[in-house]
Amino acid sequence: MSDARDGLSVTSPRLHYRLQQPAAGAVAGPAFMLGHALGCDLRMWDALAEHLVARGGRVLRYDQRGHGGSDTPAGPYTLADLADDAARLIDELALGPVVWIGLSMGGMVGQELALRYPDRVQALVLANTTSGYPAEAQAGWSLRIASIEQGGLEAIVDGALQRWFHDGFRAAHPEVVALWRGRVLACRQTGYIACCQAISQVDTTSRLPAVRQPALVIAGALDAGTPPAMSELIAAGIPGAELVVLPEASHLSVLEQPQAFMHCIDQWLTRLPAP
Repeated sequence: MSDARDGLSVTSPRLHYRLQQPAAGAVAGPAFMLGHALGCDLRMWDALAEHLVARGGRVLRYDQRGHGGSDTPAGPYTLADLADDAARLIDELALGPVVWIGLSMGGMVGQELALRYPDRVQALVLANTTSGYPAEAQAGWSLRIASIEQGGLEAIVDGALQRWFHDGFRAAHPEVVALWRGRVLACRQTGYIACCQAISQVDTTSRLPAVRQPALVIAGALDAGTPPAMSELIAAGIPGAELVVLPEASHLSVLEQPQAFMHCIDQWLTRLPAP
């Protein structure tokens, strides 16, 4: 069994985290930090975290501001704010440099983190994410915020679930869909909106060539929220980045295709240069 402890960051906003260490005697691996998607929390990573710890890694996952057990400061937020949060948590726990694994919003944070704090990041896994939205998609974020302000998270949760999970998965795993529906509705509305405002302004495409860390970019073949073309653009922008497109995966590919997600990370880690 791994050694796990939950805590809150000392500096503000206070972030709820879970740090897992491998069992005594395990071969030491890298330190991983996992950044979740909008409307989720650190429990999104349960299976992957256990897998990485079993490989000998130290694994830090946390609730981003406005989510889970973390503070919800007044918005709007920026992706720079979210990257600053991640960097100070790395520093507080003396964990860096880390292999950052981020999905959707977590992937956007990872891009900013690598650009703003390159010494804190050993390598990057950027899953189901984007480096920028066209104008019509930015308008879509404004509409989503307006819908929440008028009707609460109930107004957008079912649309989110349709993007997160494809029809076949929703039919085969209604219990998973129900679980994550409940977790979205448990979010604090103000924090969700503030993170929407950050996401809508993601704009790293022109800066990606400055990323010097090895990067694995994971896309879902069925992802309508961040289609594979967005991942292709990220992989083309980061020097030496690798791209994997997972079949039968929509937006939350780590939940729809957990074994395939783990496998491609495992294969990539074997090629990762020593820090």
